[in-house]
Amino acid sequence: MLTAQPAILPKDATPFVIDAEAAGQSDAQGFHFLHNLKNGERLQILRLAGVSADEGAAAVIPLGPDGFDRLEAVARLLSSLHGRSIPADTRLTRQQRHRARRMLQAVDGRLSGASYREIAATLFGTRDLADEPWKTSSRRFATMELVRGGLAMIAGGYRRLLSHRRRR
Repeated sequence: MLTAQPAILPKDATPFVIDAEAAGQSDAQGFHFLHNLKNGERLQILRLAGVSADEGAAAVIPLGPDGFDRLEAVARLLSSLHGRSIPADTRLTRQQRHRARRMLQAVDGRLSGASYREIAATLFGTRDLADEPWKTSSRRFATMELVRGGLAMIAGGYRRLLSHRRRR
């Protein structure tokens, strides 16, 4: 969330304007829009009601457990605004992103009426399926697990993707 700089902070002669012309939506909180990072990712930004686009901006980060994730997002936003290389998003590994994609593909196929075998053929290729009997195939069980995981993501489990795993 962005808000006007508190008076205690020094004002720069040339404050940053963050996507002043960006398409977005207004509501009682303010103006919501997406800021495109140079690496193809996007951050959602809220300019509070009553704060103009040309005023200096400050990020307000709640000090709860999600504060660490928000700090990383602000660091990535600052890197984008200052033309620096954008740090990698560390919430998901490449393997986790790949698995999440496969889960959604598998559940999409299943909800469209495809059998587990058809989904497996699409995800893993038909050559892998011919090597072993389908009923005891490791690909069958992997496909069923991908569908189960995809359904869990649709039921709200996707929220876990948005934050780091932490010990409680």
